[in-house]
Amino acid sequence: MSTEGAHRRRGLGRFVMCVLADHALEQGASQGVLGATGAGRALYETLGWKKHATLAECVYRP
Repeated sequence: MSTEGAHRRRGLGRFVMCVLADHALEQGASQGVLGATGAGRALYETLGWKKHATLAECVYRP
């Protein structure tokens, strides 16, 4: 998920994440996995997400 610069800092990302999390919980989810950039980390941490591991970006092109 990303937000265009002109629309940032208005709560759109928070709103979308809350709607998605609520839906997942309603469907029976008990845990989630989120791959995030450093830029999004502050938002996700305020929503209760905790950093568990650092992800690596890998691309395979045969």
